Amino acid sequence: MQRALHSSLSSTVSGELAAVAAVTGGLFAVNKPPGISSAGVIDYIKRNVGLGEGAMPFEEHFENERLLRKAGKKIYRKKTPTSLRIGHAGTLDVEASGVLVLGVESGCKLLSQYLKGDKAYLATGKLGLTTDSYDAEGMIMSIRDTADVTSSMILDAIPQFVGDIEQIPPSYSAIRVDGKRLYQYMRDGEKIPVEIKPRMVHVNDIKLLYYRPHKQTSGAGTLQSEVYGNRVKMPAAFMEYFTSGRYAWDEKTVVGKEPCVGEYMFPFINQPNASTIQLLVTCGGGVYIRSLIKDLGEQLGCGATMAMLVRMAQGPMHLGRDTIDVHDLPYTARIVEAMRRTQVRVAETSASP
Repeated sequence: MQRALHSSLSSTVSGELAAVAAVTGGLFAVNKPPGISSAGVIDYIKRNVGLGEGAMPFEEHFENERLLRKAGKKIYRKKTPTSLRIGHAGTLDVEASGVLVLGVESGCKLLSQYLKGDKAYLATGKLGLTTDSYDAEGMIMSIRDTADVTSSMILDAIPQFVGDIEQIPPSYSAIRVDGKRLYQYMRDGEKIPVEIKPRMVHVNDIKLLYYRPHKQTSGAGTLQSEVYGNRVKMPAAFMEYFTSGRYAWDEKTVVGKEPCVGEYMFPFINQPNASTIQLLVTCGGGVYIRSLIKDLGEQLGCGATMAMLVRMAQGPMHLGRDTIDVHDLPYTARIVEAMRRTQVRVAETSASP
C-alpha cells in the first residue's frame, strides 16, 4: 500500500516538474557537497523528490553511497520510483564540490551548452608531490623538494597555461575507451588499451590567490618564507569534511609523519609544513583542473597534486547566489522555484551586452 502511494505521488510530482520545466527551460543548480558523486545526487532526487520531510535524510543517502564506493565495484542502483528524467551538465568528481547544473525533462536537451560553456574553479594544490590520479585520492608517485619555489616563479609559469593549450586527461577520468571509462581500467588493474592523447582545451584565466611555501627547519627553529596573497576561506561544512575523518591530520597515526612514495596521499593534505597554492581558474569545457595543476607543478620542477576543488560557477550559475542545498531536493516547490530563478538568470545574462 505504501509503495503504491509513493508511486502515485512520484507520478504526480513528475508531471508537475515536467510541466514547469516545459515553461522555464527545466534547469537549476545544486551545491554538490564533497564525498558524493554527481550521479549519487541525481539518484537522491529521483528517490526523494516530493516526499518533503518524509524523505530519507541526505546524510543517510550519503553514507549508503560511500559504502557502495568503498566496496570497490561498479555501483548498481535499484530502480527508482519515478520515471522523471534528470541529467547534469558535466560531472563533478566525488571529492569535488560546488555548482552542479541539472536539467529536468525537457531541460536535459539544454545541458550540452553548459557542458561546453565557461566554468570557474577554486582549486587548492600541494607542491612537491605527484600522484597517479593527479589528486589526493591517488597513490604518491614522486616527492620533490620545493625549497626554491617562489611566488614569482609560479606567477611567471602561469601564462603558459592560459589560452588554447594541449592537455592530457588523467587516467582516473570518465572518458570512455572501447566502451569502458578510464577510471574503471585503473580500478580493475587493467592496462588502458590505447595511449591517452592530448586534447586542445581553452583556459580563460588563472589567478594565483595564495601561496604558502614549505616550512623549513634549522638549528634555530622553523623558517617560514614569505606567504603570497590571502587564502579564500571555505564554508565551515566544506572544511569540516576536509579536516576530519580520513583527512584528519594526526601525527600519531600518519606513518612516518611524512608522505612516502607508494602511500595514498589523502592523509597528508593537511600536513602543516606542505607547500600549498590556491588558484582561481576560469575555463571552457573539457579542462581537467587536476591535469592543469599537475602540469604547472612539472613546469616548476617540483610536481604538484590537486587537494581540493570547488566549482564556483558554470555559465551564468554562481555558487550560493544561484544554487540550492541538497537538503532542498525532496521539496518539489523548492525545485520549481529554483527552475524559475534560473529562467530569470539566463534571460538576464542573454540580454546583457
